[in-house]
Amino acid sequence: MAFARSGGPDGHPPGSVAHLQRSGVPASAGSLPVLRDELTAWARATGLHEGVAESLALASYEAMANAVEHAYGGASGLLDVEAVRHADRVQVTITDHGSWVPEREGERHRQRGLPLIRRLADDAVVNSDENGTTVLMNWRLPAEADGTPN
Repeated sequence: MAFARSGGPDGHPPGSVAHLQRSGVPASAGSLPVLRDELTAWARATGLHEGVAESLALASYEAMANAVEHAYGGASGLLDVEAVRHADRVQVTITDHGSWVPEREGERHRQRGLPLIRRLADDAVVNSDENGTTVLMNWRLPAEADGTPN
């Protein structure tokens, strides 16, 4: 598994793992565990605390599951995943290219994904338009006194 490496101006030590990007991934239930595991491995490789890595993986999984279920409604589609570690925060963006499929009658009890995402991330913003939906999540990182990753 390869991650983009970056160093210098964005506050990362040279050679640190800073960026993960996957574009055009099939938005299917079978793809989600693989992406979640890759995000978890990436988060750990960047030196994130285990609690942050777990929150990031679960919130990202929920955002991807929402894309599979609501953006494409069972039809095929694609999603993009991007994770970036900055000096002061980690940012994950999940993007679909579908149209929101409204829930069916009697499914109101299932609306737990976005509240869960908002509890797990320090902040989360959802933007939808005719080109799809983007979920942008951030986790703040404590200041690094000695320059080593968290």
